[in-house]
Amino acid sequence: MLNPRSIWCFYAVLVIGQVYAAPYTILSDTNDISLSLNPSSSGLGFDVLLYRDNVTVIEGTIGVNINVTSFSCLSRTCSSVTSDYTLSIIDVNGGFAVMWVSHDLTYTLKDCFDLKKGEVNWYGGPQNYQQEWPIEKLTLNGANPYVVRKDSNFAVPERYWLNSNGGYIYIHENVPLYVDQNNERDGQLCLIASNTGPYINRTRVLLTYFLTGFDDPQQAHLHAIDYYLGKPQGHPNEAMVTKPIWTTWAKYKKYINDSVVREFAYDILDHGFDGQIEIDEDWETCFGSRVFKPDLFANITEVVRDLQARNLRVTLWAAPFINPECTELIEEGEREGYFVANPDGNMTTVWWESNDARQIDFTKSAAAAWYSARLDKVRSEVGVDGFKFDAGEVDYVAQPGVYQSDDPENVPNIFTQSYISTISNYGDLIEARSAFKTQRYPFFLRMIDKDSVWGLDDGLQSLVTTLLQLNMVGYSMVLPDMIGGNGYRQQPTLDLLIRWTQATVFMPAMQFSYLPWDFADDDKLNATEIVRNMVNLHEKYAPDILSAMKLTKNTTEKEKDTDNTRDPISCIVPRQ
Repeated sequence: MLNPRSIWCFYAVLVIGQVYAAPYTILSDTNDISLSLNPSSSGLGFDVLLYRDNVTVIEGTIGVNINVTSFSCLSRTCSSVTSDYTLSIIDVNGGFAVMWVSHDLTYTLKDCFDLKKGEVNWYGGPQNYQQEWPIEKLTLNGANPYVVRKDSNFAVPERYWLNSNGGYIYIHENVPLYVDQNNERDGQLCLIASNTGPYINRTRVLLTYFLTGFDDPQQAHLHAIDYYLGKPQGHPNEAMVTKPIWTTWAKYKKYINDSVVREFAYDILDHGFDGQIEIDEDWETCFGSRVFKPDLFANITEVVRDLQARNLRVTLWAAPFINPECTELIEEGEREGYFVANPDGNMTTVWWESNDARQIDFTKSAAAAWYSARLDKVRSEVGVDGFKFDAGEVDYVAQPGVYQSDDPENVPNIFTQSYISTISNYGDLIEARSAFKTQRYPFFLRMIDKDSVWGLDDGLQSLVTTLLQLNMVGYSMVLPDMIGGNGYRQQPTLDLLIRWTQATVFMPAMQFSYLPWDFADDDKLNATEIVRNMVNLHEKYAPDILSAMKLTKNTTEKEKDTDNTRDPISCIVPRQ
């Protein structure tokens, strides 16, 4: 990837004669792309058009709040230097890099692009509660930082927008980014850089992104994978793909013990199913202890061994928090500096099980090792096969969080990246739910909890659109959430459970909690047999799913004719 600092150094020594604002066109050296810049009719900024073979691919306005009085261009570069900012535009592979820099730390930089709703479709963007597809329908509030957040299911905020013209916008990870879409300006995607909120201790305001154009969106997407998104370097355990996951959460919530786990598993086996049993939340003496409650799980080791002997895998829920009831761990963590704090030293973490917890700071290697040691101990003592890793968003802690990083421009998403890096050591029978530039890891990324409703508002319909969105930002190993939802807002109906099962059957994995035989069959529907048929159908096609997963890591722009890619864009633009 192009290093923004190298661009700045290049322009710091390049002397170009000053020319007052006028129309310009600069050319790319790589693939018949040009960028046209014209002074905006408002007098603020430049209207830009990215062309591919004289066809408009992307259009918008850069510097929408800036009076650009002078501009200088050569054939493949442009720049503008004032006391407030430096703007550099340079030819890169596939298009152009645009970089604004201001050393006035109160400065706000803003560029906007036309979505051309009704004419152009857009793909990518963030995971969202209301998961619109295509994403030109999505509304994003520019008042919220574009980081890995807990609100609005914002756990995967990749900075990538691809359009049906064959163009894409990719925003550099170091930008203190806010995104406003269809909010202040309907029909526009606005990229805003501001050193506010979680973006602290920075020495400049930076807005750097890449505009690219290709003959079609599939070529553009493959280029983005090669240069910016990356590819998984493996795939989840084949058994996780082939056989269902059965989790205790939606059916039992926190009311579990070793007898419940055993009975749950036996019930599944007695009905002719197998797979993976997941012991979900609230098995610990206190959240974060990694010690089973002795009164409720006195025989858990024997239960796990029994289930494994019956060809069931057993996994365990874990999160990056420690609750105040774990007094000794809290004291040790505070003494050693293992918890995330804000600049005032406030370590208060608010999550769904406490208003006064602490969050492990995975950017500190000693803290990550401390967290891992307790996981290692319970895995060794009880013999579980893997883990379900929950949370990972940056905003559970008192804001803004302070992290250990050599580069303050990596904050705050460096926390999520460090968390994912830590848990990646636990093999291929794991899952996570948060991500940022972690496409290379070969384990399942789980969708955020779905509600037991039908619609796009975090219900069944959003199951499909969330899968498409995550695939388009580089996450192909997606674990759909529990079939039938989590029982939030209402309990699932028989019809919803069946339709959810059918929608999931060709997704990378199937995950249940509500059991089909718990529902009363009507005269026309035998839920257990319908689910059995769908599970068998998924197992039949599991080798094809695994084959596609194995091919994913080998697919590159140069190999696009090998038919290796299986992202949603392939359906929109079939290969000729």
